[in-house]
Amino acid sequence: MIDADDKTVNAALSAFTDPRGKTEIRFGLERIKQALAILGDPQNNLPPTIHIAGTNGKGSVAAFLRAMGEAADLSVHVFTSPHLIRVNERIRLAGRLVTNDELITALERVEDTGTDLTYFEALTAAAFLLFSQVKADLCIIETGAGGEHDSTNVMAKPEACIITSIGRDHEKLFGFSDITSIARTKAGIMRSGVPVVIAEQQENDAVQSLLEAAKDRNADVILAERDWQDGLDDNAFVFKDEDEQVNAPWLGLAGQHQRMNAGAACAALRQLNLPSVTAETMAIGLREASWPARMQTLKSGPLQQAIRSRIIVDGAHNPAAAKAVAESISVQIEAGEEKPAMLMAMQNNKDADKIIGAFAPVVSSFVMTSLPADAGQEGGSSADPNELMKIAEMHKAKAQSASSLTAALTELAKLDSDTVYICGSLYLAGAILTLNNQTVE
Repeated sequence: MIDADDKTVNAALSAFTDPRGKTEIRFGLERIKQALAILGDPQNNLPPTIHIAGTNGKGSVAAFLRAMGEAADLSVHVFTSPHLIRVNERIRLAGRLVTNDELITALERVEDTGTDLTYFEALTAAAFLLFSQVKADLCIIETGAGGEHDSTNVMAKPEACIITSIGRDHEKLFGFSDITSIARTKAGIMRSGVPVVIAEQQENDAVQSLLEAAKDRNADVILAERDWQDGLDDNAFVFKDEDEQVNAPWLGLAGQHQRMNAGAACAALRQLNLPSVTAETMAIGLREASWPARMQTLKSGPLQQAIRSRIIVDGAHNPAAAKAVAESISVQIEAGEEKPAMLMAMQNNKDADKIIGAFAPVVSSFVMTSLPADAGQEGGSSADPNELMKIAEMHKAKAQSASSLTAALTELAKLDSDTVYICGSLYLAGAILTLNNQTVE
């Protein structure tokens, strides 16, 4: 239930063009640059900043960076998207969520610039304004869907950039679907003379495209597996570059794929040479990192008790993310666990065939449903659960559809599965957390 203060925040946001629920999202930097210029260019008055682009893992990398910074007693600003429950989740001021009053005041100043900004552009401008006003030691900025033309890509010179794993997503927004073009778009955040950490990539074409872009932009490359190594030995994580080794007994974020995100975060933080950041504080941060709706096991709550299963929520909404989660499920099955059931909903512009195909071999049964009508999806409305069911059946998987989330949860409880995964959309994940009385702090 949205309280009065949250309604006031949403009212302030309603002053801006809202592309949520539509396929067309405006890219370009002219409007936000104009607004920021009127505001005094706050994006150029930030603490040392790390800028993150990529298809998968951006939020996890940001979570690792924030946790490592805070373990070193640094105050950390963070801008991420989307949110799960409240829009305030997108902006952390020196480690805490922005208050409603702070956000409304910032949005009003952005509106007073008289520029025709979108919802995301307005939030980006508000974040830069707030970050310039509140003292901090480190700033982490995550792009939205893009890179070169993303609203966050207006800073004169961040201290470091990170390109996380590149995959196919948002093809309709970009107007192309080949990995090379997607990688070039993400590489648009690279700056001359600024170190860029290139995380481990699943496709060689992505690596080559990113390296060529770095050369064109005269960016200093720190490349996974060449300039640093990372790995998991059972649950223990090891990062090693030419000068340092970091050993963490475990990673705070679950899933085998988090190794590469942790490695990229370590490599980037090392570029800033912050005196209080040591191998010991990095290890503490790595094991204490948290990021909701990424292989998150729900706490005991109304929903968990109604389903009577272990419930794991992951926003996996593209083929690469689905593959990563499926690989983690495979590891659990190999360790003797039964195949889990899965509740799934997704936007209608996602590659449902490849996402469902990744999960089909490791899931006992699917329950397909639609996204909640008030989820506020950016970039696409809900996919038809009947169509999702048909796709699952094409992959030889057992599946059923439900017209609403409430009905789907009722069917899920009847399956009496030891473990349930809920995947396909961060908007679905937010609804699930709300139903279980869990918030994002």
